[in-house]
Amino acid sequence: MIKQSLTLITGSSQTKQVLHEQLQQLLDDYVHIESFATEEALPTQLNVDFILFSSEVTRVEAHELSNIHSNELFVGKRTVHHQFIDQLLKIPINSDVLVVNDDDSATVELIESLYQLGIDHLSFVPFKKEQIFYEHIDIAISPGEPHLCPPSIKRVIDIGVRLFDMATILKVVEYFCLGEKVSSLISERYIRNIIDLQRKLSIAEQNAKQLNQHIQNVVDTVDDGILAINQHQKVTVFNRGLEALFHFPVIDAINKPLDEVIVQQEIIDFILSSNEESKFFTIYGVDLVIFRHHMETENTIVATFKSINQAFEVEKMAQRELRNKGFYAKYDFDDIVGEHPSLNESKQIAKKLALSEHPILIQGETGTGKELFAHSIHLHSMRKNGPFIAINCSALTENLLESELFGYEEGTFTGAQKGGKKGLFELADNGTIFLDEIGDISLTVQSHLLRVLQEKELRRIGGRKVIPINVRVIAATNKNIQLKSQEGTFRSDLFYRLNVLTLSIPPLRARIADIPLLVKHFITKSGKWVKVGQDLPEQLQKQEWLGNVRELKSTIDYMLTICDGNKIEWKDIPQDRFQNNRPNEQDYPIPESLLEIDEYLFMLEAIKDCNDNGKPASRQFISMASKENGHFLSPQQVRRRLDILEIHGFITKGRGRTGTKITSTGAEYLQILKLHAH
Repeated sequence: MIKQSLTLITGSSQTKQVLHEQLQQLLDDYVHIESFATEEALPTQLNVDFILFSSEVTRVEAHELSNIHSNELFVGKRTVHHQFIDQLLKIPINSDVLVVNDDDSATVELIESLYQLGIDHLSFVPFKKEQIFYEHIDIAISPGEPHLCPPSIKRVIDIGVRLFDMATILKVVEYFCLGEKVSSLISERYIRNIIDLQRKLSIAEQNAKQLNQHIQNVVDTVDDGILAINQHQKVTVFNRGLEALFHFPVIDAINKPLDEVIVQQEIIDFILSSNEESKFFTIYGVDLVIFRHHMETENTIVATFKSINQAFEVEKMAQRELRNKGFYAKYDFDDIVGEHPSLNESKQIAKKLALSEHPILIQGETGTGKELFAHSIHLHSMRKNGPFIAINCSALTENLLESELFGYEEGTFTGAQKGGKKGLFELADNGTIFLDEIGDISLTVQSHLLRVLQEKELRRIGGRKVIPINVRVIAATNKNIQLKSQEGTFRSDLFYRLNVLTLSIPPLRARIADIPLLVKHFITKSGKWVKVGQDLPEQLQKQEWLGNVRELKSTIDYMLTICDGNKIEWKDIPQDRFQNNRPNEQDYPIPESLLEIDEYLFMLEAIKDCNDNGKPASRQFISMASKENGHFLSPQQVRRRLDILEIHGFITKGRGRTGTKITSTGAEYLQILKLHAH
């Protein structure tokens, strides 16, 4: 039996290939199919029985290119290829989608087909060749013509060449008189694909409903009110908490314009257009804070309504967590032992300073108890319920100190914690941060710290977001940072910012009458039943105690460890313990005049301060510093004195940038000169 012939004419070769395969799958057993594309070439003369055109545009083009004679000319209707439906189902609900095709009428026809197939969860916008920008549209679909999409579209989905619909296939069957049986077989083949498509649509719809219900159940269990608004200012999420607050049913709120759900204009304005992240409101007598977040990738605004009572509970939990981490003050003024008038005066001043919100600079020698005063000030301040965080600035390198204080964002450096890390200033929000040994921080950290103090805000390392903070700073130093600021090793603007309120702690040698009390206190704290030798307090009061209370405590701890029986006595102290504290003056040359003593004292102190800051001292620097200090020495005079100090081994001199450095022997000699200068 000779097959009847069908001629397919399409516009593009791609369309020809896809439609030819469709016709072959359905009709190849009964009809011979020959296909042409106008973009390739058409015979100059076509004498055929039945011609099926892919579109009206193709029909017009074909007649212009060829002399066509046929018993039947038919323009087929097209629909979406079922294999690409999955991609459309994955597009978020209510999205605006640009439909791109090379012919306006074909574009409208495609949109109608999509709606007829039940793909009605999207808003389709027809493409116009003269329009290159479409506001608020990020997704486009195209039936084999993705190259026509405007460059502003971020995501383009090629849904493939559209197929002939069932009506077109049945028209062909009818023309060739294939009979009812063949018609049924062909219909079943076609319908099977439609059934598969419908099954996918049903499953997708069911999954979407289940997911939406799951999300609704989740947000309903949250105590806070949760609201989400899409780019059209319509409500997409509205939980039971908001239903109770606004007396508006959840089922009626979804997909409603925001101004139909919430009537308070100030709330609407805040949610839709405010630059603030949170704001206080009273809604129907309920005090609450609304937090807003703009999800840029989804063009959605999420607002969380939290009652003030809940906020207080969260704050309490945060405080408990900070206490668990050790971020709280452990000492009060009662823990500062002593009755000497100079110490009592420092306590009284500290209690007054505690009531202020200004920064405090505590100055005192090492071991005098500066940190105890910082703890006590915090506990007597209005911030006593907030965190208290202490950090020793001299114990960390510059980079580590900066990351500890100010935090960092994820990926800032190799080994950075995932998600970034909060700095101590953020953790100390609404509390106090104690910066011990502030005189040892680098100029880089000083600059960052100054900004925090001035602006009350910070940026994490590697971050762009400005974080407001409310932290009181207490700083402490055993260095003369006013002199360091004059020398240029400490920023003067930071010094004046820190030095708003000043507290000086007396050294132990200035309150030797407190030594017996301190000895008794340390023994009691140890938990041991030990008596004190009769002459021990007097012997202890005769020492210099260059390490102050800290040195006294370590001495008592040593005596408690090695003493025999239940008494500590002077013999329990090693003979060289205090000799090491105070250099033997007989081993060092002492200048005859006070002027020379002052000059050498100044020079060694200047060199030591430079070295402590990681810098060598030059002759020019020492000369300039002497002029400011009232002991002016020319560079030549400085050189001669440096030669003498080098001969005795108190310093080492280097050339150029190496500069001058003080030796350990020079540091001991410096202590001796201090004793003779006073």
